Amino acid sequence: MRVAVTSGRLGEPLAAGFRAAGHDVVQLVEREASGPGERRWEPEAGLIDGPGLTDVDAVVNVFEANVWRRWNQSVRDQVKGNQVTGSLSVVSHLEPDGRCQRYANLSATSFYGDRGEEVLDADSGVGPGWLAESTAAWEAAARHAPVPTVLLRTPAVLGVPGGMWEHRRRGLLSGRLGHGRQWRTWIHRADWFSATIALVTGRHEGPAVVAAPHPVRESDFVAAVARARGRRPGLPVPEAVLRARYGSELVDEVMMASQRIEPRVLPVELGFAYAFGDLDAALADLV
Repeated sequence: MRVAVTSGRLGEPLAAGFRAAGHDVVQLVEREASGPGERRWEPEAGLIDGPGLTDVDAVVNVFEANVWRRWNQSVRDQVKGNQVTGSLSVVSHLEPDGRCQRYANLSATSFYGDRGEEVLDADSGVGPGWLAESTAAWEAAARHAPVPTVLLRTPAVLGVPGGMWEHRRRGLLSGRLGHGRQWRTWIHRADWFSATIALVTGRHEGPAVVAAPHPVRESDFVAAVARARGRRPGLPVPEAVLRARYGSELVDEVMMASQRIEPRVLPVELGFAYAFGDLDAALADLV
C-alpha cells in the first residue's frame, strides 16, 4: 500500500512505522520537499504539490493544534481553525472514484469532555465544553471525505514529545492534579502506531478509540510514573494553583476532565493485541 502521512508530532514516527510494515510512504511536509518521498503541503491554503493525492492508496492526517497553554479567544480560534482547516485541506484532494480509498484523520478523546464515572466508547456522544465541541468540529470536517474514513480518537500518547506526556514528566505537573480521582485514558506510542496502521489497512469506518484497554485514576497514573522512575511522586497540585497558572478552561477541560474510555473497536473488531496494555509495563519501557 502507498500511504501519505501529513506533518505533526505523530507524523514522522508513524511514517517510519508504515515503512517498517512494508508500505511505501509519501510525507506531506510544511516546507520545501527534500526528496521523492516528500511533498510540500500548505494546510491553510489547501495546497499539495503535484500529483497531490492521486498516486496513493490511503492518507493519514495527523495535523493537530497545541492546547497546552493558557486559553484566550486568539488561542481558541487558532486551535479550532487549524484543526478544521488542516482536515479540509486534505479532504479537498480526495476523489470518490480516485485511487485513494482510505482516509484516517487524527481526533482526540477530548471529544468526550468531562464525563466523571461514565464508561465511554466509540459510540458515546460528544461531551460538554469548548474543547469537546472543537474536537467534534474537527471530526465533522474529516467526515466530508468522499472515501471510507476512520476517526482516530487519541488520548495521551506516552513516549511521544509534546502533549500530556511531555508536561507530566517533570516540574509542577509531575504530582497529582487536584483530588486525583479523575480517570486518565492513555496508550503507549508503539501500540498507537500499530493500531493506527491496522485501522488504516483494515475496513473499519467511523470513530475508533485508539487507547490502551485499562484507564486509570489520576492518582494511580502519577504513582505509576513515580515507580517507573524510582522516585517518590511529585507534590500534589491544588486546583487553585493550576487555575492561577494555566487558567480555568484548560484546568476544567483537560487537567481535571475525567474520561473512562474502553477501546472496544481495537480488541473486539480488529482483534488487536497490545504490546503494552498494562500501565506499569508501558512506563517501564519508556522511563
